[in-house]
Amino acid sequence: MSPWIAITRMKTTNETYGTEMARTHRRFKKEREAWTTGMFALALSKLTEKEFWVEIETVDSTPDTKLRHIDQSAGYNAIETHNIEIVDWDEHVSSIMEVIKKKCARSYPSDYFLLVHARSGKRLDFDHVIEELKKIVSPFFEVWILARISEDEMKVVRVAPAALPIDFKIQSELEKARKQRSFLRRGTRGTEIEFRDLGPAYLPLP
Repeated sequence: MSPWIAITRMKTTNETYGTEMARTHRRFKKEREAWTTGMFALALSKLTEKEFWVEIETVDSTPDTKLRHIDQSAGYNAIETHNIEIVDWDEHVSSIMEVIKKKCARSYPSDYFLLVHARSGKRLDFDHVIEELKKIVSPFFEVWILARISEDEMKVVRVAPAALPIDFKIQSELEKARKQRSFLRRGTRGTEIEFRDLGPAYLPLP
């Protein structure tokens, strides 16, 4: 689904079931992961000027989500995929490094991204995290932190292997994402680079 669908779906979940339930209940874990990946997609779109689609993993235990991009530079459609493992840093954990170290202690494929949603409300020192990550062995290809600065401001920072900050206004980037196709469906391989309209898709709330 497009980042716009992933993000507005979570907004609808909040409005339907209440913010606290949507934020904490296991029933909405996939919606939260899709929202986090959607925000990450907005950041990468601003950085690269490319379009991304969010795929929720519903069969395998990992990754949590996949981020898809269609590369047409070679004259045909090639789907590029980022496999993403997501973890929240919430108010119950004192340090974000506790969350990151716990994830890094497990085995993951070397092409996985770790995306940490910082929602604890506590002070976050990105420079400190970058220095601490240099001291540990990480199985991840890249580690990113996503933090909401205000109602309409988001900061997304790559903290490993090297620092890369991305700041953006949520609403303006969301409006750009709204213009892209809502859903991406994989078809048979071909040489054409055009897209075909495969009709509407319905994604009911749980």
